[in-house]
Amino acid sequence: MSATQLTNKSSATNNEAHAKLIAELQGQVMHVPDMLSLFHHWPSRGRNKFYNRLKDEIDGIVQRCYPDDFSRKKANKNNFAFFTSIWYPDIDFEHLYTAGIFSYWIFAVDDLMDANDEALSLDLNASTHYREQAVNFCRYWLGLEPLPPRHEPGKTSPPPQTKSSISSIASRLFVRLPPFHPSKPASAPEPEAPNLPTGVFKEFGQRVSSHHSITFRENFAKEIQLYFDHCEIEQRERLTGKTSPDLDSYLRIRYYTSAVRLYCYITQICYGVEMPQWLVNTPEMKTVWDETDYIILLGNDILSAKKELAAGCVHNAVPVMYHQGQPLSAIIPQIIKRLEESRDRFDQAASKIQEMCKSSESKQPGLLAAVVQYMDGLKTISTGTLEFCKISPRYGLEPYFNEDGSMDVVL
Repeated sequence: MSATQLTNKSSATNNEAHAKLIAELQGQVMHVPDMLSLFHHWPSRGRNKFYNRLKDEIDGIVQRCYPDDFSRKKANKNNFAFFTSIWYPDIDFEHLYTAGIFSYWIFAVDDLMDANDEALSLDLNASTHYREQAVNFCRYWLGLEPLPPRHEPGKTSPPPQTKSSISSIASRLFVRLPPFHPSKPASAPEPEAPNLPTGVFKEFGQRVSSHHSITFRENFAKEIQLYFDHCEIEQRERLTGKTSPDLDSYLRIRYYTSAVRLYCYITQICYGVEMPQWLVNTPEMKTVWDETDYIILLGNDILSAKKELAAGCVHNAVPVMYHQGQPLSAIIPQIIKRLEESRDRFDQAASKIQEMCKSSESKQPGLLAAVVQYMDGLKTISTGTLEFCKISPRYGLEPYFNEDGSMDVVL
């Protein structure tokens, strides 16, 4: 089936397959316990003191990127500055602004490909072309060579053979990098931004390129590629009316489209550090990243279920498990159990990482303190997700709060 046929077929297929599932769920009451209590020993620090200043800056970006009032109001409702300020409550303004630009960008890009009222979300051909443009636009402003055209999803070109004493050090050791300014690849002309919201990555990429090694930027770019590749898979499933057959199948895609792995890099950027490559490559660090991803995406899925069903979306753990024949009353306890298991695996892996860093402290001074700060940062974005989703107008959950912190959400 061609992409055009796929698009033409999508409305009918969605009405038949997804609307029935949504109709069964809507109106049911979903009891959600106080999920923050699961993480009572993790940091939860409130809002960054530079929130208002960041909001003014992000509001200005929204004003420039959206020509009509409807689009601006829709974007402002997301309150990217509030989200960023809760995730990163204790960093300085310059790092907060860098994270804020990225948060605006990832939300805007995701909505372009996913929201039912966006043209790209209903046209697989156009969105595939957009994703290729966006990846190379990001790579250029990260100071990297473009990918070859028509690359296969999930595959990236080898990193450019750029020699740098800084990148060589960064591949082995923990570093707090001073600013440096790599030149743009000579072989690549400056690309045009696919649209104004996507073009915001230019300023973000310039900031990252001026402070971080090519090793770090190449790894980050590969995660961007994986994000876009899995967005394509998710979009194809949505347009064909497919529902993931089980939770694990759903999580294999959502693991990347959640963009949490990108924020594992953003958190390093926010604290002005790069984890050494030997540490990034350990099973323990993989576990920490994996469990951060699962905690954030599963917590978000519970709290965004009402919003997503209203938007006609069933790519969420709650409808996926319901589609398997499980009652709503059994689904939430199962997801809560997974959250508890992820929390425990994170804590165990983080403890092992700290022990490894203690033994390396004599060779790499400052590594242990940076790792502790980084682990706390990942914990904070996890608890921050729960805080943001519960109080943001984007999710509309305020009427459903109970005094004990739990919620009874009418889907």
